Amino acid sequence: MAPRTDELLAQAKELAPIVAHRGQQGLLLAKAQGCRVFDADNVGFVDLTCGGGSCLLGYANQYVLDAVRKATTLGLASGFASTAEVELAEACSEFLPNYAPWVFTSSETEAFELALRFCRRHTGRMRLVVFDGNRSGAVETLQVIPGGPVGLSLPKISGLLPELARTVRVVPWGNAEALGRVLEEVGVDTAAVLLDPIASQFGVIPPDPGFLQKVRELTRNVGALLVLDETLTGFRVDRGGANQAFHIDADVLVLGGVLGGGVSSLGAVAFAKHLEVTVAEEVAPPPSPLAVSAAVATLSVLRNDAGYLRLEERSVQLETGVQALAEKFERPLRVNRVGSIFSFSFSRQGVRDAASAAACDQATYRRFYEAVKDNGALLPAKSPAPAFLSLAHGVKDVEAILQAMEAALRKMQKEDEA
Repeated sequence: MAPRTDELLAQAKELAPIVAHRGQQGLLLAKAQGCRVFDADNVGFVDLTCGGGSCLLGYANQYVLDAVRKATTLGLASGFASTAEVELAEACSEFLPNYAPWVFTSSETEAFELALRFCRRHTGRMRLVVFDGNRSGAVETLQVIPGGPVGLSLPKISGLLPELARTVRVVPWGNAEALGRVLEEVGVDTAAVLLDPIASQFGVIPPDPGFLQKVRELTRNVGALLVLDETLTGFRVDRGGANQAFHIDADVLVLGGVLGGGVSSLGAVAFAKHLEVTVAEEVAPPPSPLAVSAAVATLSVLRNDAGYLRLEERSVQLETGVQALAEKFERPLRVNRVGSIFSFSFSRQGVRDAASAAACDQATYRRFYEAVKDNGALLPAKSPAPAFLSLAHGVKDVEAILQAMEAALRKMQKEDEA
């Protein structure tokens, strides 16, 4: 650490311990620009966290900043639905023409809660089925873990009502047969099956298209709605998200992440047109007009196909580079990738499910993380948490990341030989 950063962390330990913990685990951010983040001592790092994936355009993108500045000069106040929401709905419908209406919320959590309420009201059923590895965010209903026989769940955190946990069944990721067995038992009571298409709690697991299609088939067979979690994949892995990239045809989409442009939290729920949804009045308050303006600007940039093509080129460059380094240093450094979303782990067997994710060598990854950071690149602090590239990453930026990784692996090799 450097003097100013050390000083701020010492203050945070007394006044805001969570801030201190996060700063020690990762970075105490002072500013960000393009694909770089800077600490309080103005030390810069080529970043692979991208604001949790939300900064697809990179940090401080000029189009987004101009939109936000314009919104601030208009004196737009929170609590009102803004004219920009209509523009945003039009843009989203252009990207995903089979979905309407759209509802925008102040957070992904509110979007999830709205989606789950709708599913229960629409079907008249109360039960939910989720896959382990699904992101759950702060949604209380989803704070569950597998417990006992396949499908049963237990509270993940203290303070969650056991009765609430029992309304949610948990199925192993990638196991369509297990889902089929659970739905045979509780399908008539199931309002929705929630699907995170990359199992991002396990980092990134490239999905088997056959599995995703089987999930879609099974939900239709029992009359349950399929809710697709696009909070990481939406507008990132494809203009139409994972729903389009993997031909899932979900009933309800929950989005966030990229949609907020990295400026402010923003969530969205989109309903398949065939449902003929009439949105109820008990929806959450409208999102910040600044966040909506940032979202409109973000989608305006993503209309250009060249951006997605360039992003895929840089993603392939990073993936192949990491694989080459793993071979060169004879380390079990694994990289999983879906589009511009990655996960890195030290694992003999690779990460495919809950057991293999839990078996990752965390101590070795932490050594790697620290050494990469010392060489000017920032990875997720834990493995196999998702990492991201942005449109701001160029060829030389990816080369800098790979050089930092190579230097880290060389240092680890010397330490192990000593």
